[in-house]
Amino acid sequence: MTSPSERDIEGYLLAQCREHGFLCLKFVSPGRGGVPDRIVVALGRIVFVEVKRPGGRLQKRQQLMHDKLRRHGAEVHVVDDKLGVDAFVAHLLKPSSDQQGAAP
Repeated sequence: MTSPSERDIEGYLLAQCREHGFLCLKFVSPGRGGVPDRIVVALGRIVFVEVKRPGGRLQKRQQLMHDKLRRHGAEVHVVDDKLGVDAFVAHLLKPSSDQQGAAP
């Protein structure tokens, strides 16, 4: 049995986001390398997601961009398998401290 490809994991992420009513947008930034693959908009949150094949590693420019995004207050996740996608979705479904007490 072969390991799933990055495309397989990204397709699973997209399917899970759709199932839960989240927006899962492809992120392309011409002239700016290393940006995460997806932007997920869910339950009042905007989250960046990098998709890798199982065991895949971030490139140096991806790590630098993730660090920069986090310094600016962004939430960035890396998923490399279906369990990681499931954990990411569960994370989004949990109320965050920022969301508790917020008006709908």
